[in-house]
Formats: sequence, C-alpha cells, structure tokens
Amino acid sequence: MGKKRIFIADDEENMLITLGFILESAGYDISTSTNGRQAMNKILSEKSNPFDLLILDVQMPYITGLQLIDELRHSGITTPIIVMTGYESDELINELKAKGCNCYIEKPFDEDKLLAKIEKIIS
Repeated sequence: MGKKRIFIADDEENMLITLGFILESAGYDISTSTNGRQAMNKILSEKSNPFDLLILDVQMPYITGLQLIDELRHSGITTPIIVMTGYESDELINELKAKGCNCYIEKPFDEDKLLAKIEKIIS
C-alpha cells in the first residue's frame, strides 16, 4: 500500500510550505493549491484516484473553503476534510458541522495535535 495522499489548499504560501514539510516528514504524499478554484480543479481531476484527506483554509481567493466544500460534496467527493481557520466562531463551527466536516484546526496550530487528528481520520 502506498503513502496516504493529502491535499492542502491555503492562500498563504508560508502555510503551504510549513504544512507540506510537516506532512511529508510524517510520511504523507502531498499536493497543494493556493486558491479555491485551483483546488477544486485539482481535486476533481484526481476523482479516479482520490486523496485520503483534504485540508482546506476557510479564507481563499476565488472560492472560499466553505464554498469549495459545497462544490466538492455536490460533485460526489466524500473525502474527509479538515478546515483551517484563524477566525474561529460558533457560527463557523456550526456551519462546518452542517457541511459534514470531520474537524477544524485553528491557526496557528500545534504540529503534534494536527498529526494526531490526521492519523485518527485517515488510519
């Protein structure tokens, strides 16, 4: 069995680099995108070989993380999702639950807690 595949979408280049390093060091195969539209296209293009986990930022250009979740679910993508946000609120948490998101993490995040959440979701 090959490496688990994780897709990360975040408009902050430094966040993509950091997460990429952490996840690759932990043995995951990663792909990234810097905006929601590009993320949607990449995820849909891999539908025949789906990712094991999606990590999406809430605030992204073109299509927000929440809009992206809606589009992916509408397209039949059922991949587990972790949402990253720097703007946690009860309203956002309730909306994420309604959209079926597996969990969310606040920025800045603790590396060990993130890896534990990922392992729990895709093990």
